[in-house]
Parts: sequence; structure tokens; C-alpha cells
Amino acid sequence: MKRLAALLGLTAILAQPLSAQTQRPAPPLDSSLAVLRDALLVLRDTLVTIDGAAARLQRDYRVASGPSLLSRARVMHDACARSGRTVPPTRNTILAAKLSQPQQARRRQELVTALDQLKAAVSRCETEFDVMSQAGQAERVRGYANDRALQVLASLRSYDRTARNFLAAMGIKVVPLGVTPEHQPES
Repeated sequence: MKRLAALLGLTAILAQPLSAQTQRPAPPLDSSLAVLRDALLVLRDTLVTIDGAAARLQRDYRVASGPSLLSRARVMHDACARSGRTVPPTRNTILAAKLSQPQQARRRQELVTALDQLKAAVSRCETEFDVMSQAGQAERVRGYANDRALQVLASLRSYDRTARNFLAAMGIKVVPLGVTPEHQPES
């Protein structure tokens, strides 16, 4: 009997820390927060194409043939153009959100400013890479495209930090696809 009581007591002591470690999924977002999240994720997905295009350009610029360099510039142009078209509807969605807390409003203003800066950066990228993707511009791509790509990537990183701050203020968690709650890093 004493053993059973000791075993039950030990089980109760050990079970408590284990229950504290279990993570419950976050409650589902209401529809207005889901709209915000989705708009920001669509934009993020277009920005990833700029990242990929810049990486290929930076990887190949020393050894690539002229036609390959022009192709890399064209891909960069297209990625920037696609993102440029996505920024305005994302900005409108952010501005239309009903916010209840001052911190959320402040983070939204920061995000809108970051979106405006991002729009300018991708527009500049689109224009510069349009010129560089024309026939006869291969050596210009080789000489200047990496610097231009780094400039737009810096704008993407700056926007990304601001977007993460906004999402946190709104209580929206965005995790990569396939990550389960037990594998999420602590925030």
C-alpha cells in the first residue's frame, strides 16, 4: 500500500513538468487577421523569387556566358516586377485593418513606411535590370548587377524585420510549412 501511494505521488510530481512542456496549437485566427497574414505571405512569396534570382546571379556572374548573364538579368527583372505589382494590394490590406491597440497602430505605420521603401527598391530593381537584360549588356551585368542585387536584398531584409514586428504585434505566428508545434523554436 505504501509503495502504491509513493508511486502515485512520484507520478503526480513527474507528470506536472511534462504537462507544462506540451504545446497547444495557437487558436485559429479570426478572419480579419487571416486576411492580413495571407496578404503578407503572398508578398513574402514573391520576394523569395528575388532572393533566388539574386543568388543565381551572384553565383554565376564570373563564369557565365553573355547570354546566360542576360537571362539572369531578365529573371531578376521579372522577379522585381512581380513583387512590385504585389506591394500595392498588400499595402491596401494593411491600411484597411481595424486595429485596437496603440502598439499595433505604430507597427502598422512602420510597416506601411517599409512597404513604401520596398516598392521604391523593387521599382528601381525592375528598371535597372530591364536595361541590363537588353542585348549587348552582358558585361554591364557582370560588372554592376551584383551591386544592384545587394541593394534590393538589403531592402528586402529591412522590410522583413518590420513585417515580423508587425506580425508579432498582431499576435500572428507564421511558421514554415511542415513545422509542427513540438519543433517550433521558442520566441
